[in-house]
Amino acid sequence: MTVSSGLNIRVLYFEFKPVARHQQNCPNAGTNTWETTRYTWDAFTGETRRTVFRFACHACGMVAFEAVDGEMTSQEWTHASQVGYGSKPEKVAGLWLHPGARLMAGDDQGPREFYVTRTKDRPTTPDEVTGVVAWHFGKRMGVRWSAGFGLTGHGTAAKVAGIDFRSRHAAVAWIAGQAAGGEQ
Repeated sequence: MTVSSGLNIRVLYFEFKPVARHQQNCPNAGTNTWETTRYTWDAFTGETRRTVFRFACHACGMVAFEAVDGEMTSQEWTHASQVGYGSKPEKVAGLWLHPGARLMAGDDQGPREFYVTRTKDRPTTPDEVTGVVAWHFGKRMGVRWSAGFGLTGHGTAAKVAGIDFRSRHAAVAWIAGQAAGGEQ
């Protein structure tokens, strides 16, 4: 039996509800316009263990997740500023930073890590990522930055700087130097 076979005309037209709400000033407010994507986590046996649907509006920054674990479902509505994905990229040292999630919702530190790209376009494959920068606490609990150049297919840096940087800008500048073919 297919999923749609149990749905009558009334259900198909009137009973489906929006998965999330746009912000009031969003040009997509009052519509069901969303980037809709799916992630599946498969067990080693190949069996799908969890499916997560992501609904993102790049105009207003609203992001919704709906997870299905067997017969259990869960939903989360948040803003791109909390999860990173869907946020506008920031230009630093001639490269574009695409934020990841915050360490904790609403924290003051901001996103913990950023993918670095040559263009403003959101990366869709590891090949489009020039590097990655991330903050961590140093020996005296100050914020330090690490940098990696290139990205493997597993999402880890192909080459790491091996040193801590005092600022995010300095870490990105190291990646820019690597991209230009030089050592910094």
